Amino acid sequence: MKNNALHVVGIQAIVAITSATAAYFLDDPLAAKSVLFGSSASLSNGLMLAWHIRERLDAGHRESAAHLRAMYRASLERYVVVALLLVAGLRFLGFEPLYVLAGFVAGQVGLVAARMLRNGFES
Repeated sequence: MKNNALHVVGIQAIVAITSATAAYFLDDPLAAKSVLFGSSASLSNGLMLAWHIRERLDAGHRESAAHLRAMYRASLERYVVVALLLVAGLRFLGFEPLYVLAGFVAGQVGLVAARMLRNGFES
């Protein structure tokens, strides 16, 4: 499982670099930076997901209420981190909003596609 999560994050990183390179050649360097920042926000989501999955596997067997609390806490942490990164990129760092969001969407699509490719379409 650990190796599977790292493969998914690796595929997501490849999608991030590819989309930033496309933005660089199609528009300008600021667009590429914006796409890369949005993709990195999505990549941080994937890394945190892999970290929490590994943490839960290493924790061993616990009762279901403890697993549910851990799952909710992990979801909230991921949501807050991604929201803060997107706000920082849009508000404080001066990146182009459309490209930041496009990079984030590309990263999330890469995350979903990588999981489907690794686990199969039926899982």
